[in-house]
Amino acid sequence: MTVERMPASLGGATSHGHLLELIRSADGLSRQQLLSTTGMSRATLYERLDTLTRRGYIYEAEPLSSTGGRPSRKIRFEDRGRVVLALTLGQTHGTVSITDTTGRQLRSETFALEISAPADSVLIPLVEAGRKLLEQGSDETLLGIGVSLPAPVEAGTGHVRHQTTIPGWSPDSVVRAVKATWELPLVIENDARAAALGERASDAETVVYVKVGTGIGCGIVVEGSILRGAHGSAGDIGHIRMSSDGPLCRCGRHGCLAAYSSGRALRDRLGHLGLAKIDDISAAAGTGDPEVLQALGDAADVLGRALAATVTTLNPDRLVLGGQIGGLPEFVEKVSSRVLTDVVERIAEGMVVEAGHPEDLAACHGLTTLVMRKIFAPDAVDQLFADEAESAAG
Repeated sequence: MTVERMPASLGGATSHGHLLELIRSADGLSRQQLLSTTGMSRATLYERLDTLTRRGYIYEAEPLSSTGGRPSRKIRFEDRGRVVLALTLGQTHGTVSITDTTGRQLRSETFALEISAPADSVLIPLVEAGRKLLEQGSDETLLGIGVSLPAPVEAGTGHVRHQTTIPGWSPDSVVRAVKATWELPLVIENDARAAALGERASDAETVVYVKVGTGIGCGIVVEGSILRGAHGSAGDIGHIRMSSDGPLCRCGRHGCLAAYSSGRALRDRLGHLGLAKIDDISAAAGTGDPEVLQALGDAADVLGRALAATVTTLNPDRLVLGGQIGGLPEFVEKVSSRVLTDVVERIAEGMVVEAGHPEDLAACHGLTTLVMRKIFAPDAVDQLFADEAESAAG
């Protein structure tokens, strides 16, 4: 997993923001390389670099190999000691992480929770845990906060929409809980979409990520961008109707995918075995329990049938399965078999179906990506400079 750095547009590379993005995306460049790449005049480039250095955006790093005379130094993005706080919430647990700017976890702690409980009882302990983890660091600067939730999220506001899994929460519950402690850039995203972004191997990939835990979520990333849809509900595949007379879903309808293939559906089906938690099902699968494996296979088969349409529509490079159920080898194998059987050969050719990284780690990487984008995107940096200039002139 890598943190996405959107490629700089050289057409606008003379601005401070685009110049900074070029340096970030290349992981550092010399002055000569910047002159050659941007076509800027030496005076303009040096003025921009001096301003970015004084504002703490870049620094001169290690000297490069000398070909005679004084060796030049690589200009790097100033990421030393800068961290992001990521809160990744599932339906039964949450992880609080401190990451560096590349999404690498520095410190983390995981807690049991019940996502349907009142918002403050869930969020305030996690925020406090984040504050304590930050206190453990030395010479660190918190840049921003990212939060992922198992619910549709409106990207522009961070408000929760269609709160099936968290019906008691107000749309702005997360915003209020975080802003009460930190007045810093905040990103709130659906958990599967954050994980999808964290799973991509490059910005050129199209990735479909499906999380199967207590519920089912799906995130889609196309050429480095999350597909959110008109109202933030793209990827809400759990309520695709697989039959009109199937089992009752929590949404009140019959035959939804989640009623067949979610961890909750499996728990209901296997309850007579005393498997009260999703972890119990995973453990029983590991022992080779035939009834559990049969139930997992049936659930995976239904999910595979549903995903065949998604895969055919998007033609992804990779279909990645995560979550406590989705990442089980038996489940991945069955989903893969069904999808590759149902789609035509030209869609299946070259597509990889695989288990993802642990869900909290993937979502953590995705959240870090989104926070860094929000703060350091060229337009954001240029707007900040423009606002400061206007304020100084006024």
